[in-house]
Amino acid sequence: MRKLLAALLSTTLLAVGACTFAPDLSRFAACDVQGGCPSGTSCLPSENRCLPTCGEGGRCDGLDEDPDAETDGGTGVDAGTGPVGETDAGEVDAGEADAGQVDAGSEDAGPAAPLALESSSLREGTENVSYSAQIQANGGTPPYTFTATAQLPKGLALDTAGRISGTPTRAGELVLPVEVSDRSVPTKRASGSLLLPVRPLLRVAGPEPLADAINNRAYTERITATGGKAPYSFALAPQQSLPAGLTLAANGTITGTTTQAGRKEFTVVVTDSDTPPQSTNGTLSITLTEAGLAIKLVSRAVPGGRVGSDYSYTVRATGAGTWSLKDGTLPPGILLDTKDGTLSGKPTTQGDFTFRLGVADLLFSDERFYTLHVD
Repeated sequence: MRKLLAALLSTTLLAVGACTFAPDLSRFAACDVQGGCPSGTSCLPSENRCLPTCGEGGRCDGLDEDPDAETDGGTGVDAGTGPVGETDAGEVDAGEADAGQVDAGSEDAGPAAPLALESSSLREGTENVSYSAQIQANGGTPPYTFTATAQLPKGLALDTAGRISGTPTRAGELVLPVEVSDRSVPTKRASGSLLLPVRPLLRVAGPEPLADAINNRAYTERITATGGKAPYSFALAPQQSLPAGLTLAANGTITGTTTQAGRKEFTVVVTDSDTPPQSTNGTLSITLTEAGLAIKLVSRAVPGGRVGSDYSYTVRATGAGTWSLKDGTLPPGILLDTKDGTLSGKPTTQGDFTFRLGVADLLFSDERFYTLHVD
């Protein structure tokens, strides 16, 4: 009997979804009162019907003649590709609509965005100060690989992860030639020249030492700075002082009269006008000297300069005279005013330039070597 039921199930092909298995057995003969049936059939007590006996592995005789076989268990409406099949178990449920192009196809994800370098990803650096920044890219398929397509500015290096590091040795807008590649197949590439803005380093230029102060005589000297962004503001560092009787103005000028003997050392702070501003310290000194009858150079040094920046400093003496360049070479771009001893111009070459200046009046003269350092 179990074989008979299995045969009926196989011929109805498991009507899917909401369909119920309810075969029509009314066409089979009823069992007699003792439960007997004609030869080749056996009684199904629950339905009181004589059903054909199926042989092992064979077919059930009489089932195929059922005129309703295709309707109950065939490939038509109940379990085929018609309305019920499409809704319950057909192509709509397991096909392209559920797991195909709509859910995971190219229409949703779309093509990857073009690969590109981000031109504004580098923060500002400062000349001769350690620097580190991350180059950014977008689009394509991460992760990215970065390489330099030409020589980087001196002092800087680039790794494959896009990290720029090192110490820029000059100020200005440094050009970084960079290429980025992604992990797509085939590999996408994008290249460009990124600009790294580098501020000039602010320095106290001196001179150091400052011109000697003549005992009990009016004194004037000027502290200067290089780099940063002019104009500059000068002040004494906390708990610092000048020789008694001298004061420091915000523009770097020291004036007054002193009688304080010996050498006085002090620290000044200079702040530039950049945003954000730079500040730095410098240690300077003044020595008291006595006036004599002869003309005498009281400037012991000259302040440093910077390539392309305005330079002006008046070398100081105890009296008026005529100035001259006695030996050596002034930095290219710097001239000497022979009337008042002023060095001025715009240096064009870096380096240390040593020269000997002289001053003479009608009776006396004096000479001294100076070194002007140009950044």
